[in-house]
Amino acid sequence: MIHRRILMLLMALLPLQVVLAQSSFSFSPEDVEERLKTDVYTLASDEMEGRESGTPGEEKAARYVKSSMQEVGLSPLFDGSFIQTFTFSGRLELGEDNFLIVGEEGFTVEEDFFVLSNSESTRVYAQAVYVGHGMQTDTHNDYFGLEGLEDKIFFMEFFLPEELDERGTSITMDMVSNKIEMAIEKGAAAIVFVNTQSWRNDPSTRLGRARETAGIPIMFARDEVLEFWQQQAQDEYVFLSADLQSQTYTSMNVAGYIDNNAEQTVVIGGHFDHLGYGSSGSRSPGTGDIHYGADDNASGTAGVLEAARYLTQTDLTSNNYLFIAFGAEEKGLLGSRHFTNSDAYDMERVNYMFNYDMIGRLEDGNFTLFGTGTSPMWESTIDNNAYDGFNIRKSASGMGGSDHTSFYLKDIPVLFFFTGIHSDYHRPTDTPDKINYQGMREILAFSFDMIADLDNQDRLAFTTTPVQRRGQQRRGTGATLGVMPDHAWEGDGVKIIGIVDNRPAQRAGLLQGDVILSINEESVPDIQEYMRIMNGLQSGQKAMISLVRGDEVVEMEVEL
Repeated sequence: MIHRRILMLLMALLPLQVVLAQSSFSFSPEDVEERLKTDVYTLASDEMEGRESGTPGEEKAARYVKSSMQEVGLSPLFDGSFIQTFTFSGRLELGEDNFLIVGEEGFTVEEDFFVLSNSESTRVYAQAVYVGHGMQTDTHNDYFGLEGLEDKIFFMEFFLPEELDERGTSITMDMVSNKIEMAIEKGAAAIVFVNTQSWRNDPSTRLGRARETAGIPIMFARDEVLEFWQQQAQDEYVFLSADLQSQTYTSMNVAGYIDNNAEQTVVIGGHFDHLGYGSSGSRSPGTGDIHYGADDNASGTAGVLEAARYLTQTDLTSNNYLFIAFGAEEKGLLGSRHFTNSDAYDMERVNYMFNYDMIGRLEDGNFTLFGTGTSPMWESTIDNNAYDGFNIRKSASGMGGSDHTSFYLKDIPVLFFFTGIHSDYHRPTDTPDKINYQGMREILAFSFDMIADLDNQDRLAFTTTPVQRRGQQRRGTGATLGVMPDHAWEGDGVKIIGIVDNRPAQRAGLLQGDVILSINEESVPDIQEYMRIMNGLQSGQKAMISLVRGDEVVEMEVEL
């Protein structure tokens, strides 16, 4: 009987012994580099298909990160799960049911007419009416004398009438929305915008991300469509159909936890997604090749996993440790923004955050630490632990194009480890064989030494910093405003979450929280259109910018 109890006790302890064995790692340089190499080669393999958010490749990568965290012995962070999912909308695309027929004359989508992003997807068969600019004010009334408007299709001028445009006032999305709302009140079944003002460029017709629809079809048509209706078909019926499709995608964050029963927590993170087969952001668009993302950011994800292995085997217990691999960073920091804005973890408990993003191309000891101004402790901690042979460039700003920004915006000290942009950045040639694994190990060891140095320190003080642009990040050839757009903003326009010091936007008086609606009368429905417009402008050129600030629409002239 005694032997049986001993046997049962040994069997009960066996799973614990396996977990303990899984959590035991050698930290010789050779073993660390071999683990880093295994992680990078796995994440940047053909099987992961470039890890684009919302794809099976990203799911496979998430499973790998999860299993690695389980192997380390981390606790799941999200109510018993290592995975936190979130959704995001893809870009709108034309469906198969888009047409415009005036009388018996058919017109071609994307040539003669365009379906706009705020259009409802439906069909309308009705007679049409021209309502001018579709405005009704104390001094201007396009609807005066018009009767029987109910259930008609409204041909409407997109821009303002001349008498209201003496100062060259830009049309804003808010003004367009007001025109649409009034048209609906008058009974419009659909709106076909036109532009008969030859001195004006047509508005942007580029489809952006899905947003709230107007409730009726909204189109823009070339002059010849209106002319044909006016000259040959005013008594005929117009048959139109709008069909916009947008898929909702699911991405995820993967996180594990070391609970030391401490009051404060250190977050160590990096994003694990990339560009798949060359989605938006690729510097080799249209190739259809896998963008492996070995440096960006399999290297940082491998760093997060190695940090977890290291910190499970130390006696550093003054902080809890949270390890997180973010999804959808390449879509606009969506994963880190979702995490910091969710109730998954109390951000008030976070002491500081380390962000590993592109740490795989160390050359001659040169790398950058961003965020050194976010706490007065960083300078001395960095200097006291820097290795001989390191040449560290320090950048004070806590804002930038990576996931640490989401934590900085919560008043949390951050450091972003970054070995720099290179010719393979966002190309299919960012492959595992080009990674400097020894350099990765040295950067990680340096960061671990800083963590140990801070273990018995008081909670780090937070300081705000000026915004600076990350070197070599600019991709376009046009002018820049010097703003950081909010990629998670789902309204019309481009919302500003950061202003770069001593750049055109700051000099002109733009503020954080402003929403840019148009530039030189070209509407700015989303970030992609904003980038297209800015790439067409030149440094030194003046631009009129219309924006929403609070409840007001503000016009500003900016010298680029």
